[in-house]
Amino acid sequence: MSAEISHQIILKRTTGGHFATITVEEENNLIFIDWNGFLSVELVKEGSEELLKIFKSYQHIHKILVNNKNVSGPWSKANDWYANDWNPRAITAGLKYMAIIESENIFTQLSLKGFQKVSGGYEAQRFLREEQARNWLQSV
Repeated sequence: MSAEISHQIILKRTTGGHFATITVEEENNLIFIDWNGFLSVELVKEGSEELLKIFKSYQHIHKILVNNKNVSGPWSKANDWYANDWNPRAITAGLKYMAIIESENIFTQLSLKGFQKVSGGYEAQRFLREEQARNWLQSV
């Protein structure tokens, strides 16, 4: 499913290569973050902060689509930070729905299960395929 890009930012690792791409899809009324590779807690926080900054600048958008398909490794140490810091700020900024496309990596899946337990205040759903996630976001 192609999307018209309104705004896009690519987040790079200090060692080269990218770890996340954030795309504003105004016609779909969502912001899409596509994570890539092994993510340290620092990279998760950096990408999530940039996502929130962009999210805040589009006040009419209340949905985020997260693609973890290409993520490897655990990032569960960021879950407390999400629960106590990022999530409250995202809710205040207007986040209502988050669709998350799961990775096949078991450590990433376990981190995501921990994230879902702390993501109160907005509705978060997990999906295996992007099409399913997009369909759900269109339906809410």
